[in-house]
Amino acid sequence: MKKCLIILALLLSCTARAQEPLRLSVQDCIDMALENNIELKNSQLEIDKARATKNEARAEYFPTISAQAVAFDALNPMFSFGIEDIDNAQLRQILYTLYAEYGANMGLEKEYSFIQNGVILNAMATEPIYAGGRIRNGNKLAKLGIEAAELQEKVKEDEVRLQTETLYWQIVALQEKLTTLDQLDRLLDTLDKDLSGAIEAGLAMPTDQYKLKVKQNESLLNRKKLTDGITLLKMALAQTIGADWQTMTLTDTLGFETEPAAYYHVANEAVRSRNESQLLDLSLRAEDLKKKMTLGEALPSLLVGGSANYHTVFDHPKTNAMIFAMLQIPITDWHKTSYKLKKHDLDAEMAENTRRDLTEKMEMQTNQAWFNLEQSWLRIGMAQTALNDAEANLKITEDYYEAGLVALSDVLEAQTLLKQSRDELTDSRAAYRVNLVTYRQLTKD
Repeated sequence: MKKCLIILALLLSCTARAQEPLRLSVQDCIDMALENNIELKNSQLEIDKARATKNEARAEYFPTISAQAVAFDALNPMFSFGIEDIDNAQLRQILYTLYAEYGANMGLEKEYSFIQNGVILNAMATEPIYAGGRIRNGNKLAKLGIEAAELQEKVKEDEVRLQTETLYWQIVALQEKLTTLDQLDRLLDTLDKDLSGAIEAGLAMPTDQYKLKVKQNESLLNRKKLTDGITLLKMALAQTIGADWQTMTLTDTLGFETEPAAYYHVANEAVRSRNESQLLDLSLRAEDLKKKMTLGEALPSLLVGGSANYHTVFDHPKTNAMIFAMLQIPITDWHKTSYKLKKHDLDAEMAENTRRDLTEKMEMQTNQAWFNLEQSWLRIGMAQTALNDAEANLKITEDYYEAGLVALSDVLEAQTLLKQSRDELTDSRAAYRVNLVTYRQLTKD
């Protein structure tokens, strides 16, 4: 019994620890996303593949060594020759006469056969001396592949950072809206108590109670929408960072922001430092190397090598060795290669056009991100002013309501305006955070 109690206590302890809230700042979420995101893991595997390709291309610099072994046993000899195989009948008759008289005494046979069984062993090594530059350019192209894979990983990291921060601030914004709704509900509860007493005293109409109930039901529906939205966004964030959404608690809040002027960069200068621009540059270099490799197919190639062999095909085993050089000159490929080179020229021109087009689009994208940042900053200022006015308006309206100068509907409207103003400020601050992250990524700040 005591042992069972100990096991039960341990299980309860583990369950309690498992349910402990996971307190996460926005930087914590980014770090977890970069560590656990599946797409980033695949990006790292792409880098490993590119490195393997580079090692494969580097192996072309080293000698190629091969060995072969053949053993055979034929049903009949591969080669046989005798007196019967001579076409000249007169000569054949003379040889028969000579064989009958002297052949048996001299140990000669009527027919001789060769190569019925045996073993052949061979080893060869070759080393390319010149291959039209294809080996050198192939290694350069493989190196570019590694650089491209690393840049692609950085681009993916930026996407994951932006996705993570966007989800984080969206959740924080909904949580702050939920706090605003809590404040509104407390105001409605206070009104409900005051209104109940006023109706009993004959100072208010029962219809006011109905209006208040409608507003409370509306608040209840808004709460449901907010909690559902928070749950869905937490699920999305948890999937991105590799965590349990049910235990996540976000610690950062939408505080004060720095003016966007502190982050400004000239668009064309910012574009040149982006990973996407470097990828476009690599595409041009890759096209140039592909063209050189195609040209190398039409150039002479030279290799040297050596081989050694051993065989038992004939009566006595024999060994042999040799060294050799091979010069190969394509003669009929020049016409075909000229069209291949033309295709590479067209591919290079297309890559240059693509780079110019995307560079211009990235500059527009950077400017658009800056405009969005400025607009969201202006929106914060306007929302803060509207909030101040809404708070003052509610205070005045409540005072007038207590003095019997305005109706309940005016108070409810003032409360609604206050909620809308607070939600607008929350949305504008969350938008500013996301726009700031976007702009700083585009400018590599």
